[in-house]
Amino acid sequence: NAQRGPLKPGDLNGKRVGVRAYTQTTGAWVRGFLTEDFGIDIKRIRWVTFEDPHIVQYHDPAIAERAPAGKIIKQMLLDGELDAAILGDVKEEGPLKHLFSDHEAKGRAWAKTHGGVPINHLMVIRKSIADEQPDGVREVYRVLKESRAAAGSVYESGELDPLRFGIANVKTLLVTIIGYALEQQLIKERITPEEIFAPAARILGAAAA
Repeated sequence: NAQRGPLKPGDLNGKRVGVRAYTQTTGAWVRGFLTEDFGIDIKRIRWVTFEDPHIVQYHDPAIAERAPAGKIIKQMLLDGELDAAILGDVKEEGPLKHLFSDHEAKGRAWAKTHGGVPINHLMVIRKSIADEQPDGVREVYRVLKESRAAAGSVYESGELDPLRFGIANVKTLLVTIIGYALEQQLIKERITPEEIFAPAARILGAAAA
């Protein structure tokens, strides 16, 4: 909220930051690059959440707290109950401004130096389905490639392309988000990108609060 004075990334230590859920993927990415590139300490921030964790077995760490029932993240920001927030709707409105005035340029620079646009979703198919219905898998792949080609003019190539195909093209990002998730107590132990695509019940248990 620009009306409450200037705020820089380094000023977030000791502040209250809203996020839809502590386990939200976007929140994990943002906490990660704020820590890595701007020196924030996530343990010195109160992460105010509005939803349950996305995995029922998970328990939010002690640095997270639930907003009072009925509260709305943007209104809390306007009212000064939050110092900043990670929002899916990133449009500036009223006194609400981006933490980075040059956020688009910073996002592009991050993608170029970290192996691509951050991943929020992947399309995968179980091996059992691939083994039993190979023609169906090929058709799904064909449609996805066709859809990607139709949208091609919208996206840039290389690291700035958010619709890349193949594990090799996202492996660097997978390593990065695994590291972020471990630091943020979202997972209990470090895993490899290859393990992500194998049964991983042992790492999905509740992290220590």
